Amino acid sequence: MNSTSVENFLKSIFTLRHDEGEKSSTTNMAMRLGISGPAVTDMAKKLSVKGLVVYAPYKELELTPAGLSLAVKVIRRHRLWEMFLYRVLKMDLGEVHREAEILEHQTSDSLLEKIDDYLGRPKFDPHGDPIPGVDGFIQKHQGAFKLNECVEGKRYRIVRLIYGESEVQQLFKHYQVETGKGFEVIKLFSLDGSMEVEMEGRRVLLSAVIQKRVYCISVNG
Repeated sequence: MNSTSVENFLKSIFTLRHDEGEKSSTTNMAMRLGISGPAVTDMAKKLSVKGLVVYAPYKELELTPAGLSLAVKVIRRHRLWEMFLYRVLKMDLGEVHREAEILEHQTSDSLLEKIDDYLGRPKFDPHGDPIPGVDGFIQKHQGAFKLNECVEGKRYRIVRLIYGESEVQQLFKHYQVETGKGFEVIKLFSLDGSMEVEMEGRRVLLSAVIQKRVYCISVNG
């Protein structure tokens, strides 16, 4: 059990529960980490002994205060690296996510503070994800809600994208769904929960799964 696997485990619990609103169940954790259910259980038990995870059979995994603190530190490193790679090196959004997954485990606190200072201490990364402060405080987008809460005929602006799995990243890129873009909801389909939107002159059909990963704000006043 190396430090990288521990950090990824704790970060996955946090992102599932707080970013995606999903259950941090053994099944979801296994899918997120690409490991078996028994491996998730084994890791959870070990981290429970270390005081980082609250584990109970057949229940969602929870972070202890110490586990939460460590998870937030990893997320801070990840999101600051994303911003640095995107803004300074002009890398693609999908690329910055992959590279940050590596760099988040290799960065000292002193280097991270230099990066944060150089960037002007941004509050959000290129995907609109909040960058935790050095004190652990996480700022939220005021008035933001998930795309599946939008209504027909109204206009909105995207403020945050929850990336997660690589297939989600590919869908965002394919349909050119990016933070800062405005759109109008054209049609809601009750059959499968999909939504047709018009974005920069293009009509795009977004599935119910994707809608839960897009946060927006109303621009109708």
